[in-house]
Amino acid sequence: MAQLSGTLVQQEFTTNVKSRTVALAAVYGFGFVYLASLVVAVWVAYDGGEALTRFFVLTSGVLLLMAAPLLSTLPISLIVTLAMIVPSLVALATAVLYISPRIAALAIYLPAMLSDNLASGVLVIALPFACAALWVAAVSRRFMLGGFAVLGLVSGAVALVLTGSRGAWIGLSAGAMVAGYLLFRHAFVARRDRRPLWLLLVDASVIVAVVGAVAFFVAIVLSPELDARLGVSAQGGSAFSRIALWRDSLPLIQDYFFTGSGLSATAMIYATYAYLLHVPYLVHAHNLYLQIALEQGVLGLVAFLGIMTSAVAYTITAWRRTDAVGRVLLAAGYAALTALLVHGLFDAELFYSLLAPMIFLAPALLVLVASGMYRHARSSDYGEPVTAGRMAGVVMGIGLPVLVAVILPGAPARWEANLGSALQSRTELSIYHRPEWSFQDEVRRRLPQDLAAAESHFQNALALDPAQPTANRRLGQIALARGNYAAALNYLSIAHAAQPGDRVARQLLGELAALRGDTTGAAAMWHGLDFSQGQLMVRGWWYEFFGEQIQHERFLHAVQAFERAQ
Repeated sequence: MAQLSGTLVQQEFTTNVKSRTVALAAVYGFGFVYLASLVVAVWVAYDGGEALTRFFVLTSGVLLLMAAPLLSTLPISLIVTLAMIVPSLVALATAVLYISPRIAALAIYLPAMLSDNLASGVLVIALPFACAALWVAAVSRRFMLGGFAVLGLVSGAVALVLTGSRGAWIGLSAGAMVAGYLLFRHAFVARRDRRPLWLLLVDASVIVAVVGAVAFFVAIVLSPELDARLGVSAQGGSAFSRIALWRDSLPLIQDYFFTGSGLSATAMIYATYAYLLHVPYLVHAHNLYLQIALEQGVLGLVAFLGIMTSAVAYTITAWRRTDAVGRVLLAAGYAALTALLVHGLFDAELFYSLLAPMIFLAPALLVLVASGMYRHARSSDYGEPVTAGRMAGVVMGIGLPVLVAVILPGAPARWEANLGSALQSRTELSIYHRPEWSFQDEVRRRLPQDLAAAESHFQNALALDPAQPTANRRLGQIALARGNYAAALNYLSIAHAAQPGDRVARQLLGELAALRGDTTGAAAMWHGLDFSQGQLMVRGWWYEFFGEQIQHERFLHAVQAFERAQ
């Protein structure tokens, strides 16, 4: 009868000990950088209370991952059992919270309800482990474990179907393919002394396919021309709206490249600096990677990706040398992590919720299982972690995100622009509250001294790089709010030349053309932009609000001409 062990069954060599030591230390190194990005994102945020809540939620997930190796002293059978029961219970609880509101008699007793995207985000992580638990329970005849696995798997699958999340199904399918390929490959290699050339070619083909798929996804987002040629957005629905949202997020990420815009700040950052609205419109980017970069900066995103990559690298030796139970558990972890990362291409609701620690569950379980295998290895020469390897891993984890910032072209100017953007949003959005203020532009016009520090940083950025897009766009917005149309035109024209796809510069340049009576120029700038949230109407209210009758009439005339032409 198969045992619930998951132990290593062959000797480890010194090189393997060094590699896993470096990988685990890198997890901690990247983790420290990620935690530092959270601290900075609290400082940047305009609402400190909301930011602190998000800080503690995300920090708990990182600490869960960092604590996983410390639990490796537990008996290996207990580690394996925990790695199977916990996700099964998570899947069951998620299904109950999601399905029960559909039953009137149960809905009143629920402490909380889960949205479609939030439930699917949790389930793509938990279900692969529930599948592994069911297999282990079947071969080891552990009926109680099998009961938990069946409950979690069946209820979770029903809930996932009800969510209708295509991104979740794509993620789970990708995870299943990764786990299946690794299991098949190991079974084939284990029966042979040498790896055939064709298997190496298959491995290379798989890597090329994965890289190609990611590159295609990125290219569609970055290139409207390629998107139009292939007709991806033309299919309509969520594909169109999310691709447009992702493109509109990129200038904001550049604005807050190093620090992020702050935790729990996304809704008003989007409204004020991307869509030119005076009320919240979108609360997150519907993309895990863009959301992390937007809130915590690109350094936080690099650290997050480093955590995930290092966690997988740490388990490679365990995968090669464990028994069937351990390999199935690791395969489940790879599947869950793949599903999480692929689903993250299409949604970020889990990361933005109070259940955000679940983001780190899959790598934490991978590290826990592998650590238990290493500690309980049946090997007479089992090596302890190498001190030099620990130092190398920590240095790599801390140094790589920093290197990204140092080698970035135009980094000094970008840093000044980032400081200006952070000070501007923190100042404006901490002051702006409805109904006391009708528009964010009022703050810029009525309290110019409050933005002096931010404007100083923008001017420093332009001294280093006169074409710096963030500084020019932000100064253009401020100048327009204060009625300095000549300066606004100059700044926004430079910003548009540097980033032709930036919707803010295009919308405001169209507005400036309208104020000059150039309806044709306004329509040319506005063509192709989505104004479905009433952006032009809001801008018209702005001129009416301040009694600027001539500007109001010219703007409305341009808007009417533009709408008739559509």
